[in-house]
Amino acid sequence: MPAETLLPALDPMPIPGPPWLFHVLWLVTFAIHVVGVNVVLGSSLVGTVASFDRDRAFGRGVAKFFAEINTWAISLTITFGIAPLLFLQVLHGRLFYSATVIVAPAWLGLLLLLMAAYYLTYLGKYRLRAGKGAALPFALSALLFLCVAAIQVAVHLLSVQPGRWEGVLAQPWTLLADRAFVPRFLHFVLAGVTLAGILLAWIAVRRPPAEEERANASARAMFGVKIALLATVLQLVVGLWLTISVPREVLLGLMRGGGATMAPFTIGIFAGFGLLVFLARIRDPFADRASVRRSIELFGLAMILMLVTRHQLRDIYISAAGAGSTPATTGQWGVFAIFLVSFVLCLALSIVALVKSARDRPPHGEATA
Repeated sequence: MPAETLLPALDPMPIPGPPWLFHVLWLVTFAIHVVGVNVVLGSSLVGTVASFDRDRAFGRGVAKFFAEINTWAISLTITFGIAPLLFLQVLHGRLFYSATVIVAPAWLGLLLLLMAAYYLTYLGKYRLRAGKGAALPFALSALLFLCVAAIQVAVHLLSVQPGRWEGVLAQPWTLLADRAFVPRFLHFVLAGVTLAGILLAWIAVRRPPAEEERANASARAMFGVKIALLATVLQLVVGLWLTISVPREVLLGLMRGGGATMAPFTIGIFAGFGLLVFLARIRDPFADRASVRRSIELFGLAMILMLVTRHQLRDIYISAAGAGSTPATTGQWGVFAIFLVSFVLCLALSIVALVKSARDRPPHGEATA
């Protein structure tokens, strides 16, 4: 069955606003979602590594830190993934949903993997609170989250290349045969590990601990810095691999876009090198808190710019496949205003809740309600 037959016709119903607006909203909401994805994926992986540390007290402390984070980060990440999914549906629904139907068992199984990983995270959390080891629950949850990430990457690549649909229908295993699959998958995994490491270091040094806790906090911070440094070095290698794995016509399309496409890509690469420099110069995290803070800022900058490049590559992939379309538009600004107010309000409430939960946490040993 040729791709032209598999590809649904463009929905005749007009979209409720100009396409550029939905592209912007898609990028903004997806960036928020990706921060959560990186936290969840990175926390599960770094928490697993810490669980196998020879120093059980240190390893369990770091694992408990990430377990506490993930029990709220998972739910928030899933919740904030709804908006970008809706904007994706508006702009490229016929491509994305066709791809998910072609690999329906894997796509629907994704929900089961998420639920199992979520409960394993809670199991690890409660075992750590009871003073027990949690290496197995952490390792299993990390494995399931890696499977979820792999499915997401594979479906994304399939959705922008309708020419592969016939082959995947005939031989489902070819879903993973795309040259860009492995480097793109590693690109997202390493981003999560980097963020988890920087987050661990920043939380450890942002407030001066009691003298008796300083050595432990310093050890946590250096552990986080080393993890982030290693992941960033590997990320630069994987980034080059990903670049040369992109189809030639797509890469040429990115270069021909001029400053609009090459500026985010180039600045994002320089931000990655800057992140590497700041991480490498940290010897004493408490004495060099500025470098830890700059690392967070540079990671955020690199992430946003790479998301812009990813978004542009999606459109170039679709154009190269001849699947681009210009939908009819209409204005529904009242509905848009309701969405915007609701989204901003929910985002603000989530931020306030997270800040208060961090600031109002009772000191160690204090009774809680």
